[in-house]
Amino acid sequence: MQQTKTAAKPLVLKAPGDERHFFSVPAEVSDLSDTFNGNILVENGAECEIKRNIIHLINKKPDNLSLAQLSNVLPLTAKVYEDSWRKRSIGIISGETFPLKDERKLLQTWVAPKPDELIVDVGCSTAFYARSVLNKEPGARVVALDFSEEMLQEARAYCKKENVHAFLLRADAAYMPFYAESVDAIVCGGSLNEFADPARVLYELRRVLKKDGRCFMMHLLQANTWYGRLLQGGSKTGGLHFWTEQESDDLFKKSGFTVERRHTLGVVCFSLLRCA
Repeated sequence: MQQTKTAAKPLVLKAPGDERHFFSVPAEVSDLSDTFNGNILVENGAECEIKRNIIHLINKKPDNLSLAQLSNVLPLTAKVYEDSWRKRSIGIISGETFPLKDERKLLQTWVAPKPDELIVDVGCSTAFYARSVLNKEPGARVVALDFSEEMLQEARAYCKKENVHAFLLRADAAYMPFYAESVDAIVCGGSLNEFADPARVLYELRRVLKKDGRCFMMHLLQANTWYGRLLQGGSKTGGLHFWTEQESDDLFKKSGFTVERRHTLGVVCFSLLRCA
């Protein structure tokens, strides 16, 4: 069984709308084997509720969500996401064999997590990337961030099953509650295509990432075939975005990133980004 380690430090989060104040979330909140409920208050009167270890920085869906994002609040979507879709999705989309264990190994190798590093899984869904980091380095402080409480509940169940410790944070990826240059690494699996404003989220990732930090990004490229573009055209009506490799590189560059490494499988693109 995977050996675990409770996060050694509390998680510091900005109070909404006021950077002069912060929440200090106890390290034991990340121990998902023990249910934690409570409220954290700061001097300016802001309040942070923790329910079943999920830290609620928001208590409602963010504005302007795409249809693709809205589907993530459905309990059924959260229940079937990883076992019924995530395990097969890359093979289906790319037409090539690439099981989850290979994706996990690629992430672990490129990110190379270290003890006590603060690593954030942005748009985490069921926290597959967060768990992959912790399976490689149990001593990392990992935050699984999503706006969907339903996805975070499933993430909690998966983390408990794998006996790993993570902070589960309900927040908006476009307005993350971290101070500038405070995060060692960011991982993001597929959510870039779903964000209503991908550029806004990328700017936010760049803001919170340390200058020597790294960002592991998986996203889908624009299809080259007529039938692929036909399928993606239907997806665009649901709010999904697709770019050519050059367009995605331009998007990363405008947001303050450079591409250090890349691996593509058809339209599936893995990139290791560094701060420019």
